[in-house]
Parts: sequence; C-alpha cells; structure tokens
Amino acid sequence: MTKYKNRILTHVLGWLAYVLVIAFGADELDADFLAKSGASFLPVIAIFYAAIGWLFPFYLPQKRYGALIIGLSLVSLMAVGLRFWLAQLANHMSGQHLLDDSFSSITFWNQFRLNLMFIGISFAYWYARRNHEIEQNQQLLEKAVLNARLASLKNQINPHFLYNTLSFLYTKALPLSRELSEAIADLSDMMRYSLEEAGENGQVDLSREVAHLRNFIQIHQFRFEHRLHIKFEVGGSLNGYSIMPLLLITFVENAFKHGRLDDPDHPLCIQLQVNATELFFSVSNRKSSGRKERSSGIGLPNVRNRLELAYPKAHTLVIENGRDDYRVSLHLTLN
Repeated sequence: MTKYKNRILTHVLGWLAYVLVIAFGADELDADFLAKSGASFLPVIAIFYAAIGWLFPFYLPQKRYGALIIGLSLVSLMAVGLRFWLAQLANHMSGQHLLDDSFSSITFWNQFRLNLMFIGISFAYWYARRNHEIEQNQQLLEKAVLNARLASLKNQINPHFLYNTLSFLYTKALPLSRELSEAIADLSDMMRYSLEEAGENGQVDLSREVAHLRNFIQIHQFRFEHRLHIKFEVGGSLNGYSIMPLLLITFVENAFKHGRLDDPDHPLCIQLQVNATELFFSVSNRKSSGRKERSSGIGLPNVRNRLELAYPKAHTLVIENGRDDYRVSLHLTLN
C-alpha cells in the first residue's frame, strides 16, 4: 500500500511542478490564460495515463509496433477533440468567448504537437519504471532462490563435508549392497544439485530438475522397500530448456507429506510434458488419513511468490483440494 501511495504522491507532485512552470511563464494569470491552460492540460493527462496504463504495457512487450503507433495516433487525435470540447465547455460555463471553440488548424497542430511531446514523456516514464521493477524483481528472485537453497539444506551445518562423506560411504557400500550404494549416490546427487549455483538468469537445465525429482523418488522407494506406488511420466524433449531450481520438488514433497502412496489402485501420479515453449506439470495423489511424512520443502505459499517473480504473467497454478484426492497443475511458458 505504501508503494502505491508513494507513486500517487510522485504523480501529483510531477503534475503540480508542470502547472507551476506554465504559470511562472505566463504574462498574466487571468481567466483567458487559465482557460487555455486547462483546455490543453487535461488532454495531455489523458494521453499520459492511456499510454503508460494501456498502450505501452499491452503492445511494446509483444513488439506490436504498428498497432502501438495506430493506438497512439488515435488517442492523440481524440485528445485534440477533447481540447475543442473543453473550449466549448469553458465558454459555456463562463458565458464568455474565452477560447476559440470552432475548428482551427493552428489550435489543432499546437495541441497535436503538445500531445506528441507528452507521448515521449510517458514513454520515458514507463520505460524507466519498467526497468526499475525488473531490477527489483530480479533481486527478489535471487533472494527467493537463496532462501529455497537454505531451506533444502537446513540441518546441514557443513554441506560440503556431508557431501564428501556420502561419496566415501558410497565407495564403502558398493561391494556390500548395490541398492544401498545407489541410494547413497542419489542422495549425493541431490546435495550436489542443491549446492551448485544457478545460471546467470537464476535458472538451471530442466533435465537437472527432473533428475532431482527422480533421485528424491528413488530414495523414498529404498526407504519403504519399493512398496510405494508412483507413476512418473515425462513427455517431450527436455534439452534446451531451463527452469527455476528446486521449483517442482516442492509439489512432489507435498504429495509425500500428505498423500497415501501404498494403494496400487490410486498411485501417486507425476506427469511432466514439454511442448515447444510450454511446460505442463501435475501431481495428483490420494489423501492420507494417517501419520504424515515430514517435509523440508519451502511450502506452497513461497512457491507462489517465486512463480510470480520468475514467471510473471507466464504461469498458471491450479490446486484442486478434494475430499479424498489432491491435485496440483502447473503451466509455465518457458524462456
């Protein structure tokens, strides 16, 4: 709320400064000057907010430059029409002929040039604000990724020491039990994934995130002697795609925490489908009525925040919480 109050205050002060500059440049602050200034001032306000609130956000990100030019031209022409209407209104309310309210080419072009100037000002404002918001979101995203890594590594005082220890245990266990050594290797890979840094864009290869899910499932299967009924289906190629790290694991952890996984008729179903630039991920499970598995995940509320930061207007998260079943469906537009 404070953010929007500050923004409103900034706009009010900006317009006030513009009015003062115009007023200080006047020879005399008479009714004629006020009428002319008001008739020219209100149209440019309309143009400014139409541009930053509708035209630039809607057309520029989609690179629809032709439609943008047409839209700006139409809005500018409408603002000129508003200028002549305000002149008629001022003359009617004052009972005097303060302004030329008939069509005049001089008045038309003077107002049109003023409109073009404020289109430039509105673009500069929108572009600067957009870059500032992108920078802020990037900082929040980096912080969210860091928090996710800390959450996944909590209770680990020295992760590197534990990782090296797991490598040692894997070597010792290999001659004794292949299954035990594979479980240790899976756990070691999970720690490696949690410790490694993401790329410059704060993302990792999608194939690594999927491998992380498989390791997580394999370790739980080892714990419960392969009695868990889990269907994990992957469709499409994972090559060339990236994703925010430790994003999908939260939904799987949630299923292990709250789900019943020992019913062959109702297995835990995990589906991942990649098509062109879209990712579809779903997790559905039967609810458990018994003791729940403890999870070290970052939680669904934090995942929602991370999605808003990393995929603004490029994701859909649907949670269906039924009486007996629980389902999470995620749709992402990949970079």
